[in-house]
Amino acid sequence: MNLPYGQIKGTVLIMQFSTADFSVASVLSAIKIHLDVIEELGVMFLGAQTDVVAGPTPVFQPVPVIAQFEYTGKGSGKDVLGKVYKIVWNGIIDSFPDETAWSTAKEAYSSFIAAQADLLRARIEANKE
Repeated sequence: MNLPYGQIKGTVLIMQFSTADFSVASVLSAIKIHLDVIEELGVMFLGAQTDVVAGPTPVFQPVPVIAQFEYTGKGSGKDVLGKVYKIVWNGIIDSFPDETAWSTAKEAYSSFIAAQADLLRARIEANKE
């Protein structure tokens, strides 16, 4: 099975998203709506994380959002983890906001990033004095 945004290592499924497209909240929401099905398949959700970018960056730099799952059943879990991969992507589609809400959220996030940049510039200027 081809997993373009994930990989199976033994009994662990690692799914990768980008903050350019999805927030941690949207990934967790997608998992939450199907968590009961995932658990019934004998798979535990191990958690999600983002990478922390070291130091300031001159422009917005997307970072990976990584979600991990572990098959706890007997035998090979490759097929089951492949199903979980599909279930999570279905959750992304099911929980993704319509275009208006998504663009409003992106605009708010853009304003947040710009405000952080302004704050960093002000701190740098204050430290020069």
